[in-house]
Amino acid sequence: MLSATNFTLHAAYAMRKILQYLLKRPLTWMSVKLAAAPRRDKVFASLSKLYRQVKNAKSTRLHTIEADLSKDNFIIFSDQHKGDRGWADDFHSCEPNYIAALKYYHSEGFSFINLGDSEELWKFTAEKILPANAEPFAAEAAFQPNRYFKTFGNHDIIWKNKLDVLFWLKKYFAMPLPVYEGIILQIKNLPIPLHIFLTHGHQGDKMSDNNAFSTWVIAHIWMPLQRYLRINVNTPSKDFTLKNKHNKMMYEWSSRRKNMLLITGHTHSPVFASGKYLKHPSNEIDTGLTMLQLKPTYFNTGCCCFSDGDITGIEISNQYIRLIKWHLENNISKKMLLEEIEINKLIADLD
Repeated sequence: MLSATNFTLHAAYAMRKILQYLLKRPLTWMSVKLAAAPRRDKVFASLSKLYRQVKNAKSTRLHTIEADLSKDNFIIFSDQHKGDRGWADDFHSCEPNYIAALKYYHSEGFSFINLGDSEELWKFTAEKILPANAEPFAAEAAFQPNRYFKTFGNHDIIWKNKLDVLFWLKKYFAMPLPVYEGIILQIKNLPIPLHIFLTHGHQGDKMSDNNAFSTWVIAHIWMPLQRYLRINVNTPSKDFTLKNKHNKMMYEWSSRRKNMLLITGHTHSPVFASGKYLKHPSNEIDTGLTMLQLKPTYFNTGCCCFSDGDITGIEISNQYIRLIKWHLENNISKKMLLEEIEINKLIADLD
């Protein structure tokens, strides 16, 4: 017979399972609503304002890197959301794949672009996050001094200020450590002059710029619920198309630029070449204004905090751009190619 203690534990476990089943869908909906409320005019204006900085050689917001894709290789990850290694930490289960991936790319001579929301500072304090993530930080810092590039997101707020970076991160990274809002890869030796514009992607999202209401709800409602229910709402994605409102807006903005590709994170939804080269989606989307023929201008890294422990990212190497996934297979981290396209083939469809 079960003791009173064991009965109580079994009852608590059963109750948690029932509540997980009942509440996961509404909590996922709530999380999406709290994380994103983009306005098309604000998204367009904010991205345009940042991209115009490419003409300002002294800009501290936008950093330009000259790249020759016959020899320069890049890996782009975003949205790790590192936490305190507790039940509310969405990154913890992804940490083995993330560290294995960074060690691989470092050994292969890649440069690492960390595209924002590295830490989950809406839910945890820096004092709890930083000591719990010494190993991931070491894997990132290994790319310094010349192969590590960082943009800030809306959740990793200590990266926005030089003094905060120096105070909090000097134990983990070599200083000085420049942090940008956007990065331009200025690609050489192509038939056309090509810019690859990288930024976190929260621009124009009124719920993501340190919004007090969102921050309060996450700290006082969502975080306690997540701790108790042990729910990670970042479900794995098998659809790499423009499936949410913010992705569509960023695609529409990028499709109106000349000789430019846009790569963001933020939405946690991987997108490959706007979905143009995939077999299953339509070649048209309804943006709410007009039907636009898809151009291969927009990519999204996905995230490094999926509930199954997988991570996704964008590789640019050997004249190709690729959407990749790292996952565990027999407890060994392995890379899987999800989609790829040769850069020359891709730019032929930009006009």
